[in-house]
Amino acid sequence: MVSDISRLLADKGFGQKPIDIVEALVFAMFIIADTYSLAKPEKDQAKEVIQGFYDDMQSYFINQVIIEDHKITDATEIQSVSDKFHDLSRSRFVQYGEKFKQDISDPMALSCPATVSYLLDNLFIQPLNNEEKILLMGAVSDKVLYFWAGCVQNFK
Repeated sequence: MVSDISRLLADKGFGQKPIDIVEALVFAMFIIADTYSLAKPEKDQAKEVIQGFYDDMQSYFINQVIIEDHKITDATEIQSVSDKFHDLSRSRFVQYGEKFKQDISDPMALSCPATVSYLLDNLFIQPLNNEEKILLMGAVSDKVLYFWAGCVQNFK
């Protein structure tokens, strides 16, 4: 998902604008977790699986990206990054969930404008201006709906 969004941004002329990879990863984790919980009728078991998924993703991010790729060896710095990622992923899950609820409660919304707007507000290191954001809204919304539909279908 993250690489698909990155390719989409590049295709739309935003390839040189740096994104916050943690935000992109957290958003992908949200989509997977949310669609998994929607597709599974046994909510308590779904929550356990989701928590395990989040823990596995956090471990992967810390061990592969922070320690292996960035060669960070200081235990205090690793713990700080781990805590930040954990806090961000948990708080964003709630915030993305609220935006998605807004989107699905509006019968006139054909996509997920609140969710995508919030993603675009947080995704880029340097915030987008209104024109740039408007330029990306439709394409990113289509991509997000594609991810949601694919995940729901795969989890059924």
